[in-house]
Amino acid sequence: MNLLLREIQLLPGLGKSSHPDYLDALNNTFEWVNRQMCQDFNPDRPLVQKRLLQWINSYLYWRIKDLYLQGKSDRTYSLDAPIGDHQSETSLLELLPTTGFQIPTRSGIDGYIEQIEREQQQIIGLKLEQYVREDPQEKLRNCHPQSYPDCNCQLLSSRVLLKSPPDKFTVLAKELSINYQTLKSHWERKCRPLLQEIAIELGYKSES
Repeated sequence: MNLLLREIQLLPGLGKSSHPDYLDALNNTFEWVNRQMCQDFNPDRPLVQKRLLQWINSYLYWRIKDLYLQGKSDRTYSLDAPIGDHQSETSLLELLPTTGFQIPTRSGIDGYIEQIEREQQQIIGLKLEQYVREDPQEKLRNCHPQSYPDCNCQLLSSRVLLKSPPDKFTVLAKELSINYQTLKSHWERKCRPLLQEIAIELGYKSES
């Protein structure tokens, strides 16, 4: 049976999934194959491999579907998990071929990490939005061109970043009675770096 399970992993049509717990579904499928092979699998002799693959994939498909339905993405899976009964017990790690086999969850893990990073960025974005609205240390309000206290970074950030649709700088310059170039330069040289500094303080990690 152990030899058979090794061969099954190399079948070109074996079901795959990018779900981070794909190995969990695969392990459950191997346990099922170990239990049910002798009594449930009755292949046509000329098409043994094809029938075997169809038989395994039909079970694996539902185990993968269970992963998405049950939302088990926070589980930790061990390759040392036992497979089989006590007499023929082995582990998935022992069944992995030493050559020619790529762990099927690499892309799934990458996708899961990207999802976590997106969620973290969204949380930081919400924190930054709240910071702009409240400006607890008045960093944004106190950053403005000389003689133009109303043209401060809190107001500009609220009107340019938080408002939907955002106000145009031409409209803001006219409303605040300030030269357009002075306003634009203040935004680029002072407000944007200040917002980036605050975002970093809130947990944002720049890719650069």
